[in-house]
Amino acid sequence: MRITKVETTTVTVPFVDNMKVLNDSLAKVPKVIMRIYTDDGLTGIAESYRGVPEESILREAKKIIGRDPLEFNLQSLGFPRQLNHLFEQAIGDLVGKALGIPVYKILGGAYRKEVPVSAWSPYHGPGNPEKTAAIAELAAEMGYSVIKLKARPWDIVETVEAIEKAAGQDMGIICDPNTRFGQPSVTVKLARRLEGRNIVCFEDPVPKENLYWYVLLRQKIDIPLALHIGGADIIRAIKMDACDMINTSGAMHEFRRNAAAADLAGIPVWHGSGNDLGILEASYLHACAATKNATLTSDIFGEFCRENDLLVEPIEIKNGLARVPDKPGLGVEIDDEALKRYRISKTRVVR
Repeated sequence: MRITKVETTTVTVPFVDNMKVLNDSLAKVPKVIMRIYTDDGLTGIAESYRGVPEESILREAKKIIGRDPLEFNLQSLGFPRQLNHLFEQAIGDLVGKALGIPVYKILGGAYRKEVPVSAWSPYHGPGNPEKTAAIAELAAEMGYSVIKLKARPWDIVETVEAIEKAAGQDMGIICDPNTRFGQPSVTVKLARRLEGRNIVCFEDPVPKENLYWYVLLRQKIDIPLALHIGGADIIRAIKMDACDMINTSGAMHEFRRNAAAADLAGIPVWHGSGNDLGILEASYLHACAATKNATLTSDIFGEFCRENDLLVEPIEIKNGLARVPDKPGLGVEIDDEALKRYRISKTRVVR
């Protein structure tokens, strides 16, 4: 089996109406969909993170023409770090299809066939508590037990109260202010005002450069603390006993390495994301399936957030559980009509 051709198509996909606040920002940051073709008729597919330059992908694609996908070391592919996730997906998809097995088996086998996931809400600006509560109510109706939301210190208490009123007290809430709580003193005051609420954790409440603040916060508040980190930062957080849980991401093998470090310290993880589309989220599901301590609700949202995930069969999410694709490779296929609808440039080809 030899690689004969690589195709790339740049796309942008809008968010659903109740998250349209993102359509002038995040939704406009393009993604690249890649296909790798082989001489025996197999095709591997992949999706880039947002904002990855298509030119850089095409440069690397030229280097793999004529190579056998089965000869790659999937744990050390040798591509630039910003592109490793992309080629890992496509080559892993090809290897799985060639061997007739799903990618999670290539990663070591499944601990689970369904991955817990959360619903999600952006920060809406004016009217945020009511708009977030409406999304939480929809999530509850769909069977989700956790919603992750972008939090701000000036209205997080009112937002949580609105969610409880709309979705009930059983809805767990991950508060992610992207460090905008700013100071430990502000975080402590907010935690006290939220006592008795169903807060799963504060994720990155204050700047992460100062882990001593996280150590202090763990002494001062009862709400668990999560850090969105990877690599050596996980080791530093473990050494300082700075968090209760970790949000980590990266390419599939990178995610599993990060999670393994956390697992040595008994820390559970979830898979983070950039609110991606279906191919990337399928790769996240395979990685979570093959990771022992990926037991928390991951940032895998499917068409709860986006207008279209570019898949023939969208990822199946029921009652807050996403089913891991079980077909060979990534187990998902590109919807070509949707790809045409959302592309913003012509498909480019490397042979």
